[in-house]
Formats: sequence, C-alpha cells, structure tokens
Amino acid sequence: MRTRAWFRTLVLCAIPSLAVGALAPAPARAQAAPAAPAPQAVEKAQTAPATPSPQAVEKAQALFKKGSALYAAKKYALALQEFRASYAAVPSPNSRLYIARCLNEMGDHVEAYLEFEAVADEAGARAASEPRYAKTQEAAQAERDDVAKKIALVTITVSHPEFATALRVGGNDVPPERWGKPLPIRAGQVEIVLISTAGAPDTQTLTLVAGETKDISVDAAPTPTGGGVTAEVTLGSSSSSSEVPPSPRAGLRPYAYVAGGVGLAGFALFTVTGIMANSTYSDLSSSCDGPCPPDRSDDVDAGKTQQTLANVGLIVGAVGIAAGATLFVLSVTGGEASQEQASTTHLVVGPGYAGLHGMF
Repeated sequence: MRTRAWFRTLVLCAIPSLAVGALAPAPARAQAAPAAPAPQAVEKAQTAPATPSPQAVEKAQALFKKGSALYAAKKYALALQEFRASYAAVPSPNSRLYIARCLNEMGDHVEAYLEFEAVADEAGARAASEPRYAKTQEAAQAERDDVAKKIALVTITVSHPEFATALRVGGNDVPPERWGKPLPIRAGQVEIVLISTAGAPDTQTLTLVAGETKDISVDAAPTPTGGGVTAEVTLGSSSSSSEVPPSPRAGLRPYAYVAGGVGLAGFALFTVTGIMANSTYSDLSSSCDGPCPPDRSDDVDAGKTQQTLANVGLIVGAVGIAAGATLFVLSVTGGEASQEQASTTHLVVGPGYAGLHGMF
C-alpha cells in the first residue's frame, strides 16, 4: 500500500512538468547575418507556421550555391536560372538581388532596374524584423541608381485616369500602379499611347538619351465636341477691333509653288537634253566630213530629238517660273488696290527672257 501511494504521488507530480515541456517553444535556429550582399547560402528561416520546410531550404541553398558558381564564371544566363529557382523554393531578397545582377550583366537594363527596385522594396520591408536585409536594400538601391545611367527614366502623369483604359510605352502595356512613377525606358525613340474612352488615342513620340529623366503629362478626359458655340468677349474697352481677314487669293499660293516646280523641272530638262544635243552634234561634226552617211542617221535623229526636248524644256521652264511668280504675287496682295495692280500686270516671255511687266 505504501508503494502504491508513493507511485501515485510521483505520477501526479510528473504530469504538470511534462505538459509545460510540451508547450514550451523549441529553440530557434541561429541565423548568421550576411556581412555583405555577396554570394552566400540562403538563410535558414526560423521555425514558424509560414516557414518553408527544411527540404525546401536545403534545395534553395543548393541552387543558390550553384548559381553563385556560375555567376563567378560569368555564365550569367545559366546563373539566372539557378537564382530564380532558388527564389521560387525560398523567397530571399539576396537571391533576388542576384537575379537583378544577372539581368544587368546580360544587358537587359530595363528589367534589371525594375528587379533592383523590387529587391529594395522587399528587403526594406523585411529589414524591420530581420535587420540582416538592410545591407541588401542598400546594395539594391545603389545598383539600381547605377543602372539608371544606362537608360532613360520617364514619369508619365495621367490626368483624369478614370477615363483611361490603357497606357502603352513602346508597344508594351504599363500597369496603372506604375503611372506617375519613374518608368525605365531604353534610350532612343519611343512612342507613348494613352487609350481612353474619349475616342482617338493620345500619341506622343519621344527621343530619349541615356541617363535622361523626363516628366510628361497625358490627359484621358474626353474633349468637348459640338453642341455649342464658344464666344470670346472683351470687357472694359470702348473700342472694338476686328482681325483683318486673310486675302481671298491666299489659296493661289499652292498653285504658285506647283507652277514654280514645273518651271524648275523644265529648266532641268533643258539643261540635260541641251548638253546631250551639244555632245551629239560635236560627235557628228568630228566624224562626218559634210553630210553624214546613212549609217549615222540614227545619231542624227537622236540629236534632233535632244534639241527638240531642250527647246521644250526651255519654254516649259520659262512659262512655269513666270506663272509661279505671278500666282505668288497675286496670293500675297489683296483688296481693291491689289486687284487694280493685278489688272496692270502681265506675263512677258521672249527669247532668253521671262518675267512680269506691270506696276507694283
């Protein structure tokens, strides 16, 4: 009986001790803070409900180590695959930092800038509870600013965004959360298109230089059309003024340019065919003593044709220039006075002369 009582007492005292031991949290694994964002193993996460499994951590560490070796060997495309796989297994700002570095080394500076920016945001958010990521954030920000010198940054502000349906830069859609923020764009010419419910897209073309920063604004609001008349009234003045209407003959100016162009073409024809005719004549004169034999009849005909074309070119050139000058003067002058002047102005074309005669 004494043995049973002693045993019962021992069991009752041991039960609370076992319960306390079961509820006590297991000791967390120590985590070494990285001295600098250099290639290193992915840190083991603390044991928590959202903590990845040991198998995932081990896999991420192996992939990170493999990616680090490829990066050191300057095999950036292969290293990029390993770092992305490591980040997929266990999201770590350090593995993502090397994703951005691989993109930069491969020359994809636009994607590298976006990735460095994302790394800085992610590392900054985690640095509040995990101070070891503060250096990762600083490194990402510094390298992002360095990449910015190789591209252009354009901040696009969209006014009345409630009417906008899409914003495209270089043919790629820009998500609304990027509107109003610096957008990395390759240097060169780029087209910016804002599509809205207003109707026709608002299109702008920019020529950007590496390292340039530019701010532009686009408006998605519909433009009022029709349905009313806009009047402008000036108050506080007793005198009224009206704009002088343009000359009714201003429409003649395009015809003046056309006539002038025809004239220049005529003179060009006269010059070319005249030189050809002179060359043919000189050749026939040097090879034929007197009348040319029948076998040179084709050359004689060619010379005549060239001379005819030269004469036609001279006439067309003179008439075209004269007509163009006349039409231009008529398009500039206006009113009754100009009409009177026009009535006393006439075209004069003669041998070696083309011009206007009259009073101006």
